[in-house]
Amino acid sequence: MVRLVYDCLRAPYDIANILQVVLASGDCEMHITGTSIRHDHPKVLGKIGSWSKEIREKGLPDLPIYYHNSLEDCAKELHSKGIRLIGTSPRATESLFDMDLSGDDFAIVFGTEVGGLSKEKIQLMDDLTQIPMEGPLDFMTLSVITPIVVYEVLNQQKRKGIETELGHTGGHEEIK
Repeated sequence: MVRLVYDCLRAPYDIANILQVVLASGDCEMHITGTSIRHDHPKVLGKIGSWSKEIREKGLPDLPIYYHNSLEDCAKELHSKGIRLIGTSPRATESLFDMDLSGDDFAIVFGTEVGGLSKEKIQLMDDLTQIPMEGPLDFMTLSVITPIVVYEVLNQQKRKGIETELGHTGGHEEIK
C-alpha cells in the first residue's frame, strides 16, 4: 500500500495524471486536502477517459480517495492511526532512494505545485525526503514525481515481501 497526501491540488491535468498512476499501480490510497479539485470533476474525468475506453464508458472505479479540510486535519487523522508523514522537499537532506519505505506505516506528503510544503506544514512531518536531481532543475511537477515515488515504494515493499491489498506480494516489475 502506498499512501499519498496532496495539499491543494488544483490543476485537472495534474490530478488526472496522478490518478493514472494510482490506477496503474493498483495499490494506492490518496488523501487530498484544502481547496483541491475533486477527482470526479468533469475535466479530470474527461482527461482520464481519453486514456481508457472502460473509464469513458463506466466511470472511475471505487478508489480509496479521502478529502480533508486542511493538511493539518489530514496529519492529525493519519497520526492518530499510527501513520508517519514523510514530506517531500528539494531542501531535504535524505534521498527517497536511501529511505526504508518497505513498510506500510507511512504516507508521502506533497506540497502545493507552486510553493511545496510551507515551513509551518513541514513541522507536521515526521521525516523529509527529496528526489535527487542533477542539472538545472530545482523541482519536478507532481505528475512527474508521483510515479517515481509510487514505484520506489512498491519496489521496496515487493523486495521485502509486503502483501498488498490485492492479495499478492508486489506484482509490479522492478524498475532497473
